[in-house]
Amino acid sequence: MLDLKPLAIRTLSLLSRGAVLHRSALKAMHERRWGDAELRFEAAARRYRRDLDVEPLARLRVHQMMAQVLSGAESGRRVERCLEVERRLSQLESIESLEPPFAPVEARTMLASWLADAPGASEAQETSGDFERAAA
Repeated sequence: MLDLKPLAIRTLSLLSRGAVLHRSALKAMHERRWGDAELRFEAAARRYRRDLDVEPLARLRVHQMMAQVLSGAESGRRVERCLEVERRLSQLESIESLEPPFAPVEARTMLASWLADAPGASEAQETSGDFERAAA
């Protein structure tokens, strides 16, 4: 079967601005459309790289990692991913909220609550004890 994902990513990144793609990825994430969110995150990342937008790319990668945790896509790496999200959040000053209209918030605010307040959090919380033990 032909994989059209690379073509879709390339096309989206050529036709749209990085910020628009990033916001649409956040919307897909909020609606728990994980596959669509991943595709849009990658298209936005490609555009940000082309435009040399380093700070937005860093924020996008944090959101993308959050989506991977919340979707359960890599459940075996959940604890590692959670710690990496928190490490990266601590290095940012601001980041887009996970709730529409995705307004900028202080990263430290999200650091305190991203796992509990995010879409899909109830499923992700099932193994929160593992995360808390690893963080201790």
